[in-house]
Amino acid sequence: MALGIVICPSPVLAQSAIRILVNDEPITSYDIQQRTKMLRVFTGGQQGEKQAIDQLIEEHLMLQEAKRRNVDVTDEEVEAELANRARSAKLNATQFTQALRQAGVDPQTFKEFLRANIAWREVVRARFRATVDVTEQDVTAALSEREPAAGEEVTTAFEYMLQQIVFIVPAGSGAGVEAQRKNEASAFRSAFVGCDQSLEQAAATPGIVVKPQVRREEGQMAPALRESLTNLDVGATTEPERVPEGFQIVAVCAKNAISGQTEAAVEVREEIQSERGALLARRYLRDLRSDAAIEYR
Repeated sequence: MALGIVICPSPVLAQSAIRILVNDEPITSYDIQQRTKMLRVFTGGQQGEKQAIDQLIEEHLMLQEAKRRNVDVTDEEVEAELANRARSAKLNATQFTQALRQAGVDPQTFKEFLRANIAWREVVRARFRATVDVTEQDVTAALSEREPAAGEEVTTAFEYMLQQIVFIVPAGSGAGVEAQRKNEASAFRSAFVGCDQSLEQAAATPGIVVKPQVRREEGQMAPALRESLTNLDVGATTEPERVPEGFQIVAVCAKNAISGQTEAAVEVREEIQSERGALLARRYLRDLRSDAAIEYR
């Protein structure tokens, strides 16, 4: 007698069915389910599955572009960003992840969201660093349309002469090479004797690119770099930072006060840079999406 056997997929397998391919990378039913829950928690139910799908597709494109440009985000960077988000919610990291679990959201879903956005931030910064230029005329025009703040005080801003020193990490290098180059950057930083001797010092270690010095006002810098430079003296350098080419330190070759700038001017310059950068980033992502092979199942 023939014995009919019906094999039923387990709930886990059913949840993990591939729903979308983004340049041959899968997005599963489970991914969409989890991201939908996360968005509903963070938006108070204002966003659901449609927005979750769009977000997941875009994040796959972000990470693919980051990989193409050799931008890698470490687990430590993701954990640090998670801790920052938790502090904004007046929680520590453990409490924050517990709150996610209680809402039915796997914390890994949130970490994947953070990883994609950290990587994209670095990709956009590297690509458009020289493109987003805000002139004094731009700042003056914006200030003329803005009501002055009550009791606004004139502060002193600074102009820097900076030198970028990059420790090259060849494409496709493993974690061992990454760690070695970062250690070399840290050692170089500890022994740094000033911009005038940077080329001579770099000659002792292969695979270093010393870029020409550039003049930058603090209002023209990315907030993270400006914060890093605030407490540095002339002749000091920033901590090694991962950039597409490898690990970079930035040396302060000169620092001069610019009198007469107000807090409002610095704030307005930052707002304009942020707006222009966000516009370029949206266009960049739109172009990636239009060129992508996206298959729905």
